[in-house]
Amino acid sequence: MSEHIPMNELDRCIRAMGRSQSTFPDFCRAVIQGELWFLRPFHVGIEDEPVVVQKGELFPLALLRDADGEFSPLFSSEARAEEGMRNGNVPMLTYWVGSMPAKQLLAMFAGTSFGVVFNKGCVTGEIAIKADLIRDLASGKVFQPTELDPRQHKTGTVTALDPADYPTEVVQLAFEFMRRHKNFRAAWVWGVTVASRPGYAVGTVMEPHDTALFHDLNLAVHAGHSPDYETFLVLLDEASEAGYRQMMESSPPFYTAPDYLRPPEAKV
Repeated sequence: MSEHIPMNELDRCIRAMGRSQSTFPDFCRAVIQGELWFLRPFHVGIEDEPVVVQKGELFPLALLRDADGEFSPLFSSEARAEEGMRNGNVPMLTYWVGSMPAKQLLAMFAGTSFGVVFNKGCVTGEIAIKADLIRDLASGKVFQPTELDPRQHKTGTVTALDPADYPTEVVQLAFEFMRRHKNFRAAWVWGVTVASRPGYAVGTVMEPHDTALFHDLNLAVHAGHSPDYETFLVLLDEASEAGYRQMMESSPPFYTAPDYLRPPEAKV
């Protein structure tokens, strides 16, 4: 029975993503570790055929279609692949189950528009990711640290927001991520317009600064925000960021650490 399949690390991360997308960085790291399992359309002798992508030939993995286009089901283990097919009432000898190192398997999607659904039909829940993220996972780009320098963000107009107008999905994801990491001391959200496009800026105070952790915050916040607007993350230095000091004083933070105290030099 599927409920008796032992949970591995990717299973746990997929389940956690079902509860909160703020765990997206953990999911990304778990995906590229070790092996992933895939499905191939079955025919006699398929177990002896190499899994390669040849120009001009059909994509070798199973492809399904939904409202967003074609995607390939991938799984955290052979048992999950069997579970997904069983729960989907897939007839026997429809697919052959194989495995490959995760980075190598995801790299096969480079140059395609196909998405991926992890653990489709499994009790862990399932996670869908699009082609651009698949390529970034395979290349490692998704893990390249975000620049900590607050001067590196784009130029735009920043305005205070009424708390009733805060973007719920942005604030919730940031809050859930920050409360698990003591480096984050406080955070604000403001409206921002860059190149005539409206969006939001999330300003954070970190102590001590941590490049990798700040990058993970970026991943978590962008995991669930709407494509209808841009979201920018800015690292704030309360003692020296005069450009944001007035905004920090005029807007209530949406997150503060339990032991957070504003430094005197941050006051206007």
